[in-house]
Amino acid sequence: MSKTLWDRMPYRLYRAAQEQRFLRYLREQVYPFSPFYRRLFDHQRLKPGHLRSLEEMDCIPFTSKADIAPLPDKPEIPLSLVLQPDPERLGGLSAALRARQAWLRLSRGRGGYVSLIQDEYLPVHTHFTIGRTALPTPIFYTRYDLGRVREAGRRLFELAELKRDDILINAFPFAPHLAFWMTYFAAEAAGMPALHTGGGRILGTERILDALERLRGNVLTATPSYAYHLLRRAAEEGRDLSRLHTVILGGDALPEGLKGKIQSLLKRVGAESAAVMATYGFTEGRVAWSECRPSALSKEKSSGYHLFPDMEVMEIIDPESGDRLDEGEGGEIVYSSLDWRGSVLLRFRTGDLVKEGITFEPCPFCGRSLPRLGSTITRASEYKEFQLTKLKGTLVDLNAFYPLLSGHKDVLEWQLEIRKRNDDPYDLDELILYVTPVEGIIKKYLEKELVSLLQKEVEITPTRVVFTSLNRLLDRLGLERAGRERRIVDHRPAPPRPEESGSMEEEEGQDTDNV
Repeated sequence: MSKTLWDRMPYRLYRAAQEQRFLRYLREQVYPFSPFYRRLFDHQRLKPGHLRSLEEMDCIPFTSKADIAPLPDKPEIPLSLVLQPDPERLGGLSAALRARQAWLRLSRGRGGYVSLIQDEYLPVHTHFTIGRTALPTPIFYTRYDLGRVREAGRRLFELAELKRDDILINAFPFAPHLAFWMTYFAAEAAGMPALHTGGGRILGTERILDALERLRGNVLTATPSYAYHLLRRAAEEGRDLSRLHTVILGGDALPEGLKGKIQSLLKRVGAESAAVMATYGFTEGRVAWSECRPSALSKEKSSGYHLFPDMEVMEIIDPESGDRLDEGEGGEIVYSSLDWRGSVLLRFRTGDLVKEGITFEPCPFCGRSLPRLGSTITRASEYKEFQLTKLKGTLVDLNAFYPLLSGHKDVLEWQLEIRKRNDDPYDLDELILYVTPVEGIIKKYLEKELVSLLQKEVEITPTRVVFTSLNRLLDRLGLERAGRERRIVDHRPAPPRPEESGSMEEEEGQDTDNV
C-alpha cells in the first residue's frame, strides 16, 4: 500500500498545492536568500509577487549549465545558488514566517536557534556533475535537503515494491555522484539491510557476486553497463542468483536492446521473474525518478518516470524557441527546485530531450496520479562534451552510438575511439570501433552489418572496426578499475595555441577519456 499522500491525489488538487508551495517558496526562500536569483530577479525587474500561477513561470529567465559552472577566476559561482539567510532580509518575509522565527529564537535560545538555522541552510554534503571539464560543478545539500533525499529514495523503493527484509547490494561506483548516494540514503530511509560495494573498482566483480550469493541479496543497483558485465560473469561462472527479484539501473540510459540482454542473463542465473527498472536523474535535480514495478515487468511500453510534485516543477519546452509545450508533446526537460535549501535552480535547462513529453494522467500500471516523464529520453548529460562533435566534417551526436551498439544482439562489448590520423591535430579524423562479438558470429558479416547500421542511423561510418577479445576490451573500458566505463574516448590532440605556433617543442596530445 502506498504511504505517500501525493500518489493518489487528483491532478487538480496536487497541481493547486504544488502551485501554492512554489509561489510561497519564491517569496519566502528563493528571492530573500538566494544571491544568484536575487540578482537575476532585480536585473529583470521581476518581483516574486508578480507571479500568480505556474502558468506564468515563463517570465523567469532560463538557467543553463554555463550560468552555474565555476570559472578559473570565479570559483565561487556555485555557492551563490545556496540559500543564505541574512537577518537584514527577514523583513521581506511574511508576518507568519517572521513570527515563527521570533518564537524559535525565544523558545530555543540563541544557541538552539543558530543550530536549527545551520541544519536547514548550512551545506554539509556535495555532489559533482560528471564530466571532463577542469572545474566540475558542485551541487550542495544541507541536512534539511538530505532528509528530502531520504524521502525521495523511500518513495523510489516504494515504486519498486521493496520491503524492509529485502537485502540490497549497491554496485554503483563510489563517487560524489547522485547514483551511489541516492541508493545509500534510500536504503537508510527504507530501513533495508544494504552492502554498498563501491562497484568493481572498490570491491571487485568477484566479491560483489560472492556477496549476492552468500548474503542472498535480492535487490541489485548498478549502471546498465556494469549490471550487464556483472550478470554476464555470473552466468559464465554458473552462479545461483535465484533470490534476485529486482535490478534498479541508473547513471546511464537503458536501451531496450540492453534491457533484453540483461533479462536473458537473469534467466540464466535463475532470476527468471526479476524486474529490471530504469531510473532517470541528473545531478542538478538532486534526486532520481523511476518507473513503477508493474511497468518494469510489463512487456508493454514503459509508463515513464514517476515524478515528485512536492520536490520539483518540470516543464517541457521547444528546444529551439524556448516555448512551453503541452502535455504529451516531446521537447527539452526544464527543472525547477521546490523547497530545497542548498543549490537551488529555477527553470534549469537540462539539455535532455524526452520524446513523449510529460503526462498527468494516472499511471495505467500502478494507478498513481503522479505526473510522469516519458521513457524515451536522449540524455545530453550522457557524454556531455561528446554530445555533438565534428567527425570527418559531419556534426555527429555520439550519444546515438550507445543504444545502437549496447542493444545489438551480436555485440558483447564495444568502445569507440576518436583519433587524428598520424596524431596530427590538423589531419583527418579517424573513428575506430572496438568490438567483442558474441561467440559463433562470423566477423566479416557483423562488421558489414555494423557499418551499414551506423551509416543509416548516425550517417557516418567508422574508419575501421577492430575485433578484440572480451578481456582486452573490458580492460580498455576500465569496468573493474574506473568509476565509470570509458565507452567513448577522444584521443585527438588539441591544436597548438596561437602563441605556441612558433615553438620548437611539440605539444603532447591530452588524453580526454570519458569518465
